[in-house]
Amino acid sequence: MKTIKTISWLLLSVFLWVAAAGQTAKDLPKRMTFAVEISGVLCGYSEMTISSTEKDGRKLLSINTEALVKQRALGGNVELIITEHALITPETELPVFVEQRFKTNAEIYSCTKFDNGVAYFTSVENGEPREIKLPDYVILENPLSYPHLMNDFIGGDANQKIYKVFDFQSGEIISKTYKRIGEEQLELAGANYNATVLEEFNHQTGITAKLWLDKKNSHAIKISTSNRLIYLADESLKKSIQVVDVDNLLFARVNKVIANVHAISSMRIEASIQSEGEIITTESLNFPGQKFEGTVSNNLIEGVFEVERQHYTGKNAPSFPPHFSDEELKKYLEPERLIESDHPVLMQEAERITADSKDAWEATVKLSTWVGENIMGAIPGGTSAINTYNTREGECGSHSRLLAAFCRAVGIPARLSVGCMYISYAGGCFYQHAWTEVYMGDAGWVAIDATAHEFDFVDAGHIRLGEKTSFNPKAMKILDYQMENESADNTVPDKYKKYLGNYLFEERNSIFKILYQDGSLAVDIPNAQVLALNPPDENGVFYPTVTKQLNFSFGNDIYGNISTMKLQQVIPLGKKFEQDSIPSDVPDEIRPLVGNYWFAQARADFKVVYENGILAFKNPLTNETVKLPKHTESGLWKDELGKNEVEFERNDANEVVRMYVYVNVYLKKQVEL
Repeated sequence: MKTIKTISWLLLSVFLWVAAAGQTAKDLPKRMTFAVEISGVLCGYSEMTISSTEKDGRKLLSINTEALVKQRALGGNVELIITEHALITPETELPVFVEQRFKTNAEIYSCTKFDNGVAYFTSVENGEPREIKLPDYVILENPLSYPHLMNDFIGGDANQKIYKVFDFQSGEIISKTYKRIGEEQLELAGANYNATVLEEFNHQTGITAKLWLDKKNSHAIKISTSNRLIYLADESLKKSIQVVDVDNLLFARVNKVIANVHAISSMRIEASIQSEGEIITTESLNFPGQKFEGTVSNNLIEGVFEVERQHYTGKNAPSFPPHFSDEELKKYLEPERLIESDHPVLMQEAERITADSKDAWEATVKLSTWVGENIMGAIPGGTSAINTYNTREGECGSHSRLLAAFCRAVGIPARLSVGCMYISYAGGCFYQHAWTEVYMGDAGWVAIDATAHEFDFVDAGHIRLGEKTSFNPKAMKILDYQMENESADNTVPDKYKKYLGNYLFEERNSIFKILYQDGSLAVDIPNAQVLALNPPDENGVFYPTVTKQLNFSFGNDIYGNISTMKLQQVIPLGKKFEQDSIPSDVPDEIRPLVGNYWFAQARADFKVVYENGILAFKNPLTNETVKLPKHTESGLWKDELGKNEVEFERNDANEVVRMYVYVNVYLKKQVEL
């Protein structure tokens, strides 16, 4: 249930289009640096180098740009790197070639070549390009100039104008509106500038940006959008880069704790949300299960949402495999960037999971359950469907793309649904979230949330904004809500009374509380959230309803009373195949285990070694070596104190691809006096 979409590559790509115009190649600086601030924190930079080159007998400008942004969300560090290489014709200021890469754990790629009024676009490296014919009126933006804005707003007297522009990320022709705001004088990087200030509105993404253009050359010396600010600076700023915590951008606190989120059947929410990524209207916010009354202006949503839980039972579900011929569904059956439904591995796995399904709904629930139970939550995530499958970890967007790819691979139309979801984190809040919608014939689009373990429904704490949009809350308030079991007797069942109480986590001097709320046991994790618990399994282990990366079990004293609670956290670490050399004295059965394992959320390498006849792992976060002398028949390696257990996962080729560290903490139940 985690996402990094707050600072999306769509927004950050603006870094790459801020440099000088109206200059000759000889006059251009060889290097330019821009600072990146988010919520007032200097957390990144964009650096551009410019040189002359020749290709096919043509003299061109070669522009190479790299942008770095460091951020933290939900305790996980996310480092985003954007690189671009472009070739520009000096005489016409038109691009000949533009290649871009956006990297976190995975990579988003795009490449466009231009020739005789045609753009050849691909989003897959070495992939087959798509041809887009470019009418004469289409603007081809470039990293060195804004000649259209120079002519119309700086040299001319235009106050507002709409342009058709080729978009390098999507490979589409889009519309942008520019409005004149005024004139300003700025001092940046030790120099003074007279700037024309414009407002830019992207009609495809709904993003509004403010640009300060140098009147001498239309150089964009400053750009502001949402909580982000980019401006011309000295390269020494790179020494001052900090990691920005974006939780305040992700969360809208409502100060109402609802532990059993799955049981929310209806909710009324007063909301003020600034959204970006696609154009939103009042009509697009209204559909079965969600009603909105209010206004939408430049993607600022202000009003009241009424959400009713929709739980499809599979009645009249399409046959399986299904056969859809509706042209409007075509794009939701085809592969796209980050949803590689035509990848042979994903196709084979989807077919295996859905084998013998009686209809499309049963197949969908099987796929949703597999994704929820096999993909661990992590920031940064796998991003693309195939990378999420390979790494077995990801945030909500990663879960949702993999599920969409699985569904499309077996002929079930699927798409992402993006908005926000209520959770009990930080005293109760809404946070940016993505889930999946599948098309079920007569029932239309049906929402499911594999990330939240809502394998065949979504609770009424979900607010859908669109398919490619973002959630930037201004203020939110729960006006009313209903629980599906609200009419039931909320008296604590006798079988659960013994678990209730406070449990001391001595190492952190904090108290965990087991309580009964909304018809289920729940655990109140201090300074975090309240999690509803499923009934215990056959081994007496309680799992939260929304995750299997935590579990709780209880121990008795000699009198049969509950005396301790065991908290177990599961940490997945993917193996790096470029591991260090392995000493020759390591036994053959141990050799596949030895190597480096990557903990993505902490951006740290855990090293598994074999020393003095004992397997061990080195934890860089605590600077300790954990020895694992015990090996059970079930495949678990244990330390001597029982605080850590380790399990290794192998792929079909019997290669070790992942290590799971089970961290055990024992909390003593506090006796009430």
